[in-house]
Amino acid sequence: NIAAARGRQANTLLLQGYQLILWQQCHALVHEHGFPEQLEGVVRDLWALRLRGFSLKIEQSADDGNDESEPELFSSQASATGDSDEMGMKSKSRYLQWPRLIEAVCICYLASVLMRLPICVYDLHRLIVRQELPYIRALRNVPPEIKHKLPPEFIAILDVKKIPKLETLHRTCRDLAIFYQRKFGIVLPAMNSPIILYRHIKRLAVPIDVYEIIKTLQSYLGFTFKYPDQLAENRRKHSLHLPEVQMVVLIVMATKLLFPFDGIERHPATTMEPATQSMNWQAWIQAQQQFDAEKVTGVEMGKEKIIQMTDSDALGMDPSQLDEYMDWYEKSWLGTQAVTNQITDLFPVSQPAPPPVSQPLPDSEDAPEIIGEMNNEEEALNIMLQRVMESIVAVPSVPREEGKRPHRPGVWYHRYRWVATIPENARLFYEISAQLASVDLETLVRAVTVAEWRIAHWQDEQRRADYAEFGLDSNEEDDDMYGEVGGDTEDVDELQEHMSELDVEKHL
Repeated sequence: NIAAARGRQANTLLLQGYQLILWQQCHALVHEHGFPEQLEGVVRDLWALRLRGFSLKIEQSADDGNDESEPELFSSQASATGDSDEMGMKSKSRYLQWPRLIEAVCICYLASVLMRLPICVYDLHRLIVRQELPYIRALRNVPPEIKHKLPPEFIAILDVKKIPKLETLHRTCRDLAIFYQRKFGIVLPAMNSPIILYRHIKRLAVPIDVYEIIKTLQSYLGFTFKYPDQLAENRRKHSLHLPEVQMVVLIVMATKLLFPFDGIERHPATTMEPATQSMNWQAWIQAQQQFDAEKVTGVEMGKEKIIQMTDSDALGMDPSQLDEYMDWYEKSWLGTQAVTNQITDLFPVSQPAPPPVSQPLPDSEDAPEIIGEMNNEEEALNIMLQRVMESIVAVPSVPREEGKRPHRPGVWYHRYRWVATIPENARLFYEISAQLASVDLETLVRAVTVAEWRIAHWQDEQRRADYAEFGLDSNEEDDDMYGEVGGDTEDVDELQEHMSELDVEKHL
């Protein structure tokens, strides 16, 4: 029985254990997932800045000289009143807010942003879910001499047992980015948008033609793909200030402009426009569903599926899957300390590790085409892209002639203000987009709506300026004309005029 440390000693042990887990996360990213070695130095510098505030607070809290003071003076919970002193000490209080383990993941993410690596919050969240990044039960990796001396409230900080929500991880990254910018004057660069946009476009399996429309819309909206240095006063607009949300919003809008979901025929004026092709959204949905089924092959379930299983899922497992689940449970939740007992040794709970299977070298003719889960997923993604591209059909062009007014690309642009108004063939597209943006579906729909309103408002201002130049009356008294478009067509004509003036082919 080892007595738990108190006071400054407990604080120091907590920070040492936290720092060790942060190093293990960084080590896993560099040596197991191909991140550059320079990431370790950037993470070290960011942690040193973060640690500086805690060191000062520990010294201030220990001025009374009582190292055996009760740890109730400290709290691991975030301030609910919002009056915290830059993520450190609550103002007018002696309560110190210790860093949560999720912030360690965010430090690695911000280091990637500083290095302009094409990494998204969604990527790190997947590594957590797959347990390829130390987070769940990370306390198991802390040495016993530290772990056994930590008081219970500090153990709870390092012994996380639940997968963080994607939105929570993204929000924490945003808060930490603002903290570093305001507290230390760090300038976060714009995210590596070309590569990230390419990754998202590929995952969504839409033609690359949307990229040019994305750049045009970005110039209209003024998106910088940078993290803000402060939060917007309107909380409903917080998400649109996130660079990853901005990129996905532009992809959604560009896709709706070129390849709308309503099934209305739109004919380009020339064959040089990207709208000379039309998406088969039903074939797209089938390809996405097949991709989800094919990206993990074989009988093994994989950690990503295991960690999210419920008790009802166990009823459908076969014996091999039950063995796989129990092996994972033993490694994740049971202690590693060996217990010597003559009787229990006769009934081992673990299965012996299978002997390594020799595989031919990748350069040989007999080398397997797919090695590992990531290769399975990449192969499935390429197959899905091929299926979607094969389903795309050509749209005949209709030249501009007097007396003919066919629907042009961009007209009858539909906006969906609420999740319930999204058509069935567009819902899966929105859901995957929200996942890539690391927000929930409702947040993405709201962000897209705000961006669409800004585009329409910008077009309205341009039109009024043109009318004023020629001394004409715009006859537009109602600025609040951006209602729901989707289920009914009450405002379609007006919004159509605004969105069609983007003149898709003109900006390419």
